Amino acid sequence: MSKGNITVESSGAWDAYANNKPEEAIPEIYRRASAHSKKACKWYWDSIESKRKWSWRIRMLSFSLLVLGVVLPLLAATCAEDIDTLLCTQVGVASLAAAGLLQGADKIFGWSSGWLRYMTTVTAMEAATRQFELDWADYFLRKTEPLNDSDKQALFQLAKKLQNELSSRQSDETSKWCAEFNSGLAVLNDLIKSQRESAEKAVEAMGKSQATGSIEVTLVHSAAPKPVKMSLDAGDAEVFSGTVWSKLHVEPGQHEVKVTTDTTPPQTVQKIAVVPQGGVARVEVIVP
Repeated sequence: MSKGNITVESSGAWDAYANNKPEEAIPEIYRRASAHSKKACKWYWDSIESKRKWSWRIRMLSFSLLVLGVVLPLLAATCAEDIDTLLCTQVGVASLAAAGLLQGADKIFGWSSGWLRYMTTVTAMEAATRQFELDWADYFLRKTEPLNDSDKQALFQLAKKLQNELSSRQSDETSKWCAEFNSGLAVLNDLIKSQRESAEKAVEAMGKSQATGSIEVTLVHSAAPKPVKMSLDAGDAEVFSGTVWSKLHVEPGQHEVKVTTDTTPPQTVQKIAVVPQGGVARVEVIVP
């Protein structure tokens, strides 16, 4: 996103040529106009080379990662081992994520867009320069009398027109660069904000997970285990068949465990479980 300064030689003010003879002033006007154009165009061509290389590298690497991200999940279906399937899938997802990050970096730093922007600008500059050279040559082809002060003025206006055109192209390109720079900063800020919020949510979830506890209820049946209905506090009852029932992510404190038999009439056994922070509350219930 960095952008250096363009310093070029101006054609100068008309006063610099007013007292010179036409044969001295006119070549100097043309030399300065040409030097102005060549230096401005050279700056852009030099900058284009760097941006073109970075853009090409980013696009090639992004495409390679995209292919990898598409192919690996397909290969995962042919793997005999579960660990190989998982590895192929994870690497494929990581490849797609890396390709997305590279495209985001290209947008933030403006390699591809800068390359196109510079190409458009320098092409327009060179077109304006060619038009100036044609207008300059046409002026001399139509000239049948010796050069005089009015010719100096007319040719100076041609050089001034070229300089204004080049300056206008530079100004337009710089305005686009400023807009793109602000857009890149906005994208970067959004990415940072999104990642920060995700990290904060993950930390919060981890903190809640560590702060909560769990309940483990051992059911002692008088005969073979039969289905019972388990419920915690005022929660919905769930049918359970087995001897050990557990509940994860329970808030620390006192909780009521209910065990209801599937008999006629149903019988309910209630127990109080005290859940420690990050610990397990174990309760034994004798099922009638």
